[in-house]
Amino acid sequence: MAYPADALFTFEGVDDNPGFLLNQVTAHWHRQLAQVLAPHGLTPTQFLLMTSVHRLSQRPEPVTQALVAQHARTDKMTTSKTVRALEEEGLLARPTHEQDARARSLSLTPAGLKAVVRAAWLVEEFDQQFFGPDVARLMQTLQTLRPPQPELPKQAADPT
Repeated sequence: MAYPADALFTFEGVDDNPGFLLNQVTAHWHRQLAQVLAPHGLTPTQFLLMTSVHRLSQRPEPVTQALVAQHARTDKMTTSKTVRALEEEGLLARPTHEQDARARSLSLTPAGLKAVVRAAWLVEEFDQQFFGPDVARLMQTLQTLRPPQPELPKQAADPT
């Protein structure tokens, strides 16, 4: 059995380490995505949170900042800072929640909806080009590695 050149690591080199490669690919994808979104004045994190607001707004419950952070799997501080920036840019509204004065209800403004729809088309096209024809196999692998999604609150039953 051949031993690795560096006794600290079990992999021969960085190109044999899946975590290192995953980090490099993720960073490359993120930089490329930022370039796609930049002409529209959005960052990848802003786009992620806006799409989460959009998806969650299809449910009957109010979309809170905490719910968006949970859905997007972003930390609360990043979510808070990003949401405030989006509000300042007129892309999100975040009034105080009706039942909880500590919470904020989030919704896309008309300008925010327009921005996320435009950007979504570009991101879809970018992802198809970036990941190529092996996207189905990649998705299977990534879904097995991803931690479970925290359970979102159940939708209220429709009384009708």
